[in-house]
Amino acid sequence: MQEDAPSYRVYCWPGSRAKEEWELSGADLYEVLEWIRSTARGRSYSLWATTRPPGNVCLVRLQGIDPDADAGSWPAWAGQTSG
Repeated sequence: MQEDAPSYRVYCWPGSRAKEEWELSGADLYEVLEWIRSTARGRSYSLWATTRPPGNVCLVRLQGIDPDADAGSWPAWAGQTSG
């Protein structure tokens, strides 16, 4: 299956407040990345591709991590360090 009209989900963590969430469609990846640069303004974010199998929503991580998720589920490169 091929998707010619992708959509993306972006989560942004503005400090100690709850994360903000956007769903973007009608744009290619480069346009989405530019939108993130102008919107995130240095805040942590993650970018996900969105697919919609029947009756479900599936997110595929493209960039960043989910700070709300258990650190054990983060990729190896995102491991926490003790400080």
